[in-house]
Amino acid sequence: MNKNDKAKTEFNYNYISVILLCVWALAFIVEARKITEPQSRIFPYFIGGISIFLAIILLIKSKFNLGFQDTFDFSGTGKAIKYGIILIIYVALTATLGFYISTPLYLLGGMWMLGQKNKKLMIGVAIGTPLIIFLFFDLILGIKIPMGMFF
Repeated sequence: MNKNDKAKTEFNYNYISVILLCVWALAFIVEARKITEPQSRIFPYFIGGISIFLAIILLIKSKFNLGFQDTFDFSGTGKAIKYGIILIIYVALTATLGFYISTPLYLLGGMWMLGQKNKKLMIGVAIGTPLIIFLFFDLILGIKIPMGMFF
């Protein structure tokens, strides 16, 4: 083993997770202050507080190498970025075309991208999911699903 290998330490990506969790939790708590009903603020405060508490536990665990230490493998990062782009396109399509048109497109694209080969299953899920959501929310509960700008 080379002495440069000993001196070289890997970056612990848990620190990034801790920072993101704390920022998210603090933003959640700050936004919860805008809720006018005091009893309604309890749940967001609780979730924000628990998130900060768990982030601190993760920080301590990572700093002192306590318990099982994860090794990070970024081999699927490209696929995750592609799926994130598909998700952003889905949100944009939902705003413009509505839920019932964009959801089958999203489901077909997502299943295809994740490697699903069974076309009957893909079509069944793409048609069945919006249909079940329509039946449950629109007909049974009477809650309207967003139809988009064009509809």
